[in-house]
Amino acid sequence: MRIFLTGIDGFAGRHLAALLAAEGHAVVGSSLEPTAIAGVERIWACDVREQDRVERVLAEAAPDALVHLAGQTSVAAAFSRPGETFAVNALGTLHVLEGCRRTQVGRALVVTSSEAYGRRSAEDGPVPESAPLEPVSPYGTSKAAQDLIGALYWRGYGLEVVRARAFPHTGPGQDPRFVFSSVARRIARAEAGRGPAVIEIGNLDPTRDVSHVRDVVEAYAMLLRQGAPGAAYNVCSGVGRTIGEALEVLASLSNVRIEFAVDPARLRPAEVPWMVGDPRLARESIGWVATRGWEETARDLLEHWRERVASEPEIPATQESERGS
Repeated sequence: MRIFLTGIDGFAGRHLAALLAAEGHAVVGSSLEPTAIAGVERIWACDVREQDRVERVLAEAAPDALVHLAGQTSVAAAFSRPGETFAVNALGTLHVLEGCRRTQVGRALVVTSSEAYGRRSAEDGPVPESAPLEPVSPYGTSKAAQDLIGALYWRGYGLEVVRARAFPHTGPGQDPRFVFSSVARRIARAEAGRGPAVIEIGNLDPTRDVSHVRDVVEAYAMLLRQGAPGAAYNVCSGVGRTIGEALEVLASLSNVRIEFAVDPARLRPAEVPWMVGDPRLARESIGWVATRGWEETARDLLEHWRERVASEPEIPATQESERGS
């Protein structure tokens, strides 16, 4: 099968491209600034906010199926740039699915986010796909709109759209703007004597359901093949832990003593205190389960940053501006 990935050079995009290529698929895609990716036939320069460009690229690429990953991915950035977030995530999804319809791409997987569910209560248990979409951030609202656009293109136009509601995930290659990757990088720098062993962080109390990126892209590949058109699937482990608990596991893997200090400047204006997903639908309908636990995920992430830091030129700590998200 010839599969097109928007945002192919992003965190999940690179992992998914490698998986699909290893399965024998012809993999092509788009990004804002194309760079060579092993196993990928071709990458087109394309901004999903430009509808005509999206349609021209899809017509030239002629894929059998598409996975839509391109987007503005930071909750923190969405608060400062809500217009850009909506233009990329919501309007961009509309352009991609309209391009699929007009160029007769047979099937599309749209990756949305658990942030679309908004605030949930631990007393209610893990969140099923039937839960209402009640986002509390610009990012979550843009992903809820994306989710609804995906459903529209199945119900209104008959395009085979499957929706993946991705819960948080991390692993090798994640941008250090995001909390677990940011902390893993700073731990690796502390181990190398390039940074402090006291790490400033935001709110440690929220509970999150965090998976390994390799589990997540395996779900995407299976949903693209086997997901029911029009359906939405949680992509999650079903296991919740506080950010503080997750970071303590990460710190325990270090060969130096790591301590955390809360920095008020890193706190979000609207925080979701608890979000754990119910993964039963994916397990029962396509046979997918997350198999990599948090310790394995944390270890893979830290090993990645140890290798990266060892190859990086030394940067004075005073020039570092990481904030996490």
